[in-house]
Amino acid sequence: MAAPLEGIVVLDFTRLLPGPFCTQLLANLGADVIKIEDPKIGDYMRSVPPIIRDVSYPFVMVNRGKRSLAVDLKTSEGQEILRKLAGHADILVEQFRPGVMARLGADYDALAMLNPKLIYCSFSGFGQNGPYKDLPGHDINFEALAGILSVSRNRDERRPAIPSVPVADLAGGFNAALAILASLRTRDRTGRGEFIDVAIYDTAVTLLVLGLARFFATGEEPVAGETLITGSFPFYSLYETKDAGWLSVAAVEPKFWERMCELIGAPELSGKQFVEAADRAAVAETLAARFRERTLAEWESMFFAEALPIAGVRRMPEVVNDPQVKARGLLPAVDVPGVGRLQVISHPAKHTTTETRNPARVPTKGQDTETIMRSLGYTSRHIAALAKKNVIAK
Repeated sequence: MAAPLEGIVVLDFTRLLPGPFCTQLLANLGADVIKIEDPKIGDYMRSVPPIIRDVSYPFVMVNRGKRSLAVDLKTSEGQEILRKLAGHADILVEQFRPGVMARLGADYDALAMLNPKLIYCSFSGFGQNGPYKDLPGHDINFEALAGILSVSRNRDERRPAIPSVPVADLAGGFNAALAILASLRTRDRTGRGEFIDVAIYDTAVTLLVLGLARFFATGEEPVAGETLITGSFPFYSLYETKDAGWLSVAAVEPKFWERMCELIGAPELSGKQFVEAADRAAVAETLAARFRERTLAEWESMFFAEALPIAGVRRMPEVVNDPQVKARGLLPAVDVPGVGRLQVISHPAKHTTTETRNPARVPTKGQDTETIMRSLGYTSRHIAALAKKNVIAK
């Protein structure tokens, strides 16, 4: 089967995690992603540990199946290479702060004159306008400014908790990929590309959908540990088991709540799912006492048999070996040339009439420079001359 984006060429000017995660999704869908890297530094992610046989494992996760072109875009020759690439590309994704691509002579207006069909995605921290647009930022900053960190802690803690998963970065990557696919559909109808402005901060703000709904409806500011989904209600919380494990209880539907109360030996709580705030602590304490009577495995076996939305908190070794993970093929092993067999993340969607891919090849910096340059019409002599001037690296 053909992949959905087979034949689509993507120019990837991104680094670290958010942008490469976005373009990895496109590569999984069959796109030919050309990773543009600085000849000297390359993508900073290449040096992020752990390192396996001189290759960064995090880099492997979000750069498989891409081709690498190392070119100095600050030189006039490098900018000419960029323009030639853009003339033949379908999509361009850049992750610089506003104004950088314009200084390189590669803003959307300039490149759209060469290639009206080009879809140009500027994927930045704060977008192309507004008072924050020129600020640098990383995941923790976006989550802080979007209000996510203000509710990311328990009631008895003063310090906000930093999520172990870079939620804003990764959600931003998904958002950018979605926007690009929407633009491809638009191009199918109109024959023209467009400029897309995607901000990680914007994405982070939209993730606060439930908190914003409460604030707009009541004027009440969400308080850490007191929102609907952070444990203020006993039916949606975490409980410790006899062997120091933890259960995530999400008995939102009354039928699930009532059945859970019966199973744990607390039928008197069946009518107290939505008790007033003053009585919730007593309900939670009763549940906590019941859950401490059995081990995590015992509870999981019982709740799984009853098909209730209650599950144990998994640790990483357990996730890797989880039967659901295996059944869904989420962590396939691939043979990475020059490195060996590594487990990676698969594309998180299943298609029935097209295929997604689990690319294995991880390019070294500039590994595909000569091949790509030749496809643009450069001769061996010209390529050697540009390499000697450090305009390109191969």
